[in-house]
Amino acid sequence: MNAIVVGTDGSAGAETAVQKVIELARGSGATVHVVCAYPGKSTLERIGLTAKTDPVDLRGVAIDVVARDERRFEEAGFDVEVHVREGDAAHTLADVAEETKAELIAVGARGHGALRRFALGSVSAKLSNHAPTSLLIVRELGS
Repeated sequence: MNAIVVGTDGSAGAETAVQKVIELARGSGATVHVVCAYPGKSTLERIGLTAKTDPVDLRGVAIDVVARDERRFEEAGFDVEVHVREGDAAHTLADVAEETKAELIAVGARGHGALRRFALGSVSAKLSNHAPTSLLIVRELGS
């Protein structure tokens, strides 16, 4: 295996996916591409019509999340590249997988309730239909 894309958002599910990739791919020589997508500003925020006064640096938060997982993979002996991008998480993961010719995308499962999953969808559900390569969905123990 030459490249693995791992999606992270700092959640417990994402951390479980990181650990599973370390367990399964250690010693494979694969480069791990750690990916974190963050939402852009809403239309109202872009034109200044929002009650929000203090901007939140979501890119900075995403960089911090990726740095933690990058360190975990490096400590496990992997070559690591990081990708922090604005946009939809599923689309971003698929794009990075295509760009890097990854053989696997790994993500954590979240366990949303049925209504929230129906309204918002989930990254793993979107990827199961649109991933350009094999997909590993990792559940937390006890989920």
